[in-house]
Amino acid sequence: MKNDSAAKPKIIQVPNKKNGVTYLYEDTAFWNSDKKRGEHKRKCIGRLDADGNPSYNEYYHTRQEASKTVLPDSGPLVSTTTLMGQNLLLDKIVRDSALRPVLKEALGEADADKILQLARFSVCEGRALSRAEDWLDDRGLDGGALYSQRITELLRSLTDDRRNSFFKLWLAKQARKSAILFDITSISSYARHNSYVERGYNRDHGNLKQINLGLLSAHTSNVPLWYSELPGSLADSVVLDHVLESLDKLGVKSITLVGDRGFYSDSNLKNIVGKGQKFTIPVPSNLKWQKELIDTVRDSIRRPANIIRNPDDDNSYIYGITDYKTEEYGRTWRHVYFDPVKKEQDVAALMLKLRACEEELVRDEPPEKHKSLYETYFEVKETPKRGRKVLLREDAVDAFIKGYSGFWVILTNSEKDASKALEHYNKRGDIELHFDDMKNLLDCDRLNVHSEATMKGRLLVNFITLIVLTELRRQVCAIKPKDRCYWDTKSILNKVNTYSRIHFTGTYKDIWTVPTKAQRKIFDLFGIKYFWKGVGFNNPEPDKPDWDVQADKDAT
Repeated sequence: MKNDSAAKPKIIQVPNKKNGVTYLYEDTAFWNSDKKRGEHKRKCIGRLDADGNPSYNEYYHTRQEASKTVLPDSGPLVSTTTLMGQNLLLDKIVRDSALRPVLKEALGEADADKILQLARFSVCEGRALSRAEDWLDDRGLDGGALYSQRITELLRSLTDDRRNSFFKLWLAKQARKSAILFDITSISSYARHNSYVERGYNRDHGNLKQINLGLLSAHTSNVPLWYSELPGSLADSVVLDHVLESLDKLGVKSITLVGDRGFYSDSNLKNIVGKGQKFTIPVPSNLKWQKELIDTVRDSIRRPANIIRNPDDDNSYIYGITDYKTEEYGRTWRHVYFDPVKKEQDVAALMLKLRACEEELVRDEPPEKHKSLYETYFEVKETPKRGRKVLLREDAVDAFIKGYSGFWVILTNSEKDASKALEHYNKRGDIELHFDDMKNLLDCDRLNVHSEATMKGRLLVNFITLIVLTELRRQVCAIKPKDRCYWDTKSILNKVNTYSRIHFTGTYKDIWTVPTKAQRKIFDLFGIKYFWKGVGFNNPEPDKPDWDVQADKDAT
C-alpha cells in the first residue's frame, strides 16, 4: 500500500455509544494509490470532559512540547521571540486597578496569576478559554499550565468560599459610602445537569434556559464590585433580597442602591431600608400617586429655578422639581422631571401612527395589531350615500397631549437635589455596558460549561476580566479622542500586539523589535517604557539595549 498526497491532520470527535464518552482523534486523509481510493488514518489524542472541553492525553502533550523546542528538519533554536506589546499595556492596567494584591491575598499567588493570565486572553481575544494555551505561550506566559484540562481544574477550585474571600477584600477596598449601581441580567446556557439553569423571564428574549446574574458596580468609578449567580426562575425581588443579605454579611454598610423600575415595590424599599441601605429608584408610570403628584406641579415645573442640563444631551434641557414626604420607610424626596423634547417626540410619534391608522381604516384594511389605537382615537361611520367615514376623536388626542408623556418621578431617601438624583440614575447605563461586555466581548452570551462548579469559576474569571476591561476603557476614555487618533480599546490592543522582545541563546541582553509610529504613540500616551533607536523612552533612567544594527538602520 502506498500513501501519497497526505493531507494535514484534523481533530475529529467520535462518540462511543457504549460508555457515552466522546473521544478525540487526529484524522489524516490520504490517497491509497494501490486501491485507488481515499482513506483515513486516525490516532486517539484524548476525550471531551464533563463540561465538553478537550482533555488531551499524554501522547498529545508530549508531542506538542517536542514541537515547541525543535523545528522539523532543523537544529536547536537560537532565539526566542515573545509578543510583548499587549503585555506591557495590560501590566499597567492591572497594576493601576490594584487587582492583583487582592486576588493574591484571597486566592493565593499561583491561582491569582493564572486568573489574570486568562483575563488578559479574554480582554484581547474574547474567545473560549480552552483556546488560551497557544496565545499565552506566544506572549511568554505559562500556557503549558493552562491547557484545557488544567483550566477546568482551576475553574472548579474557585469555590464559593474562595470567591467570598475575594469579594470581601475587593468591596472593602473599592466600595465607598456612596451610590452603587445594581441590575440583573439573564445568561442563557446549554447545560443539562446544572440546577441553576432554569426557565424564567429572559431579558434577551431567548428561548434557552438561563441563570440570573446580579451585578453591583461603583457609581463614581464604574468599577465592578460584586456579582452573584442565581437560578434562572427567580423573580427580581428574591434576587434583591439575596443581594442585600450578601452585602450585610460582607460588611458593606451605608450605600445607596440605584435600580430600575422593576425593583420598585413597598416591600423592596422597606427591605433596603431595613438592611441599613438607601435607594434611588424611578417610579412605575401607572401608579396613582405619581400621576397625582405630576398634576400638582404640571403648571409650575417650567421655571428658571428648575432647569437642568440633560445628562444624555448637552444641547438640551429638562426641568426638575422636588417634593418631600415621610413614608413608611422613612424620609423620602420625590423628584418630578419633565423633558419637553421627549414630550414633542412622543406626540409626533403618535401623530404618525394615527395618520397611518386613518389610512388603514379608510381602505377598510385595519390590521389586528392596531386595534387599541382604532378604538381609542377613531370613530368609523358607514352611510349608504356617503359611504365609509373615519373621524378622529379630538378629545382623546387632547388627553394624550395634556397627559403624562415626558414626565417621570424618581424616589430616593439619599439625594435631596433633583439634578444629582438624576445624575445617579443616568449612570445606570454603565452597568448595562458591563452586561453587554460580558455577553458580547467576553464569550458569556451562551454558557457552554455544564457543571455548577465550572460555571461558577467561569463567571469569576469573567468578572475579573470585566474589572481589567473597565480600567482599560477608563484610561482610554481619559485620553482625548483626537490625541489617540480616535482609536478604541480594541484598536489599541491590536496595534501594539506585534511589538516583541527577542532573546538569543547565550547572550545577556535581549533586543526589541522596531516599534511602529502607532505603537510609539500609544506607549507615550500610557507612559509605557519602550525602545526606539537604541534609547529607552518613558523610563526615569534611559538605558541602551543591544540593538540589532540592521533593525536600527531600517528604522532610520
